[in-house]
Amino acid sequence: MNKRTQQANQTKKRIIDSARELFVERGYYGVTVEDIIKKANSSKGGFYTHFKTKEELIINMLPMVDEAYTSFSQSNKEYESVNDKISSFINYVFVMMEKDIGLEFISAIYSSQIKDLTTQRFLIESDRVYYHVFNGLIEEGQGKGEITKDLSAEDIISIITTCIRGVIYDWCLKKGSFNLVSYGNNLIRMMLNQIKL
Repeated sequence: MNKRTQQANQTKKRIIDSARELFVERGYYGVTVEDIIKKANSSKGGFYTHFKTKEELIINMLPMVDEAYTSFSQSNKEYESVNDKISSFINYVFVMMEKDIGLEFISAIYSSQIKDLTTQRFLIESDRVYYHVFNGLIEEGQGKGEITKDLSAEDIISIITTCIRGVIYDWCLKKGSFNLVSYGNNLIRMMLNQIKL
């Protein structure tokens, strides 16, 4: 990799990191491209070389979320059952959404995913770390006889993920009027009881 490419990659990373910090601190809609440029010590030209719009930054922040999922999957914590481990993972997702990412930014992410048919649907891309972690957990549970084999791992993941997205979407629609972690965990517990053996 030549020096110019390295510098371009460093600039892009600096812009993404700066934007993420600002979005969490001030909310997605409270941050302008100018704010991001200033924090990243970049220029408008530097920004628009890498991103067409502020919204495009959202797609580029996906690795940040997937890194969190990877760190969960690599933890050595012991669980009484695979279902407990799945519950813990889902709790981890809800906590991250509510505490680390926040209502406004999550709302912007969901909005970006449904506003037109040409948008890249990164939330449902099956090669994401989220799906790999989930798949490993479901297959482990089926292998240990803790989770039904009446449905494939893929079908179970689809059902649970639809439920998780529904809770988060409802939380956004209701402007955070309920505790996402508590409500989400209660709902998911009911779902998990349906796949237990």
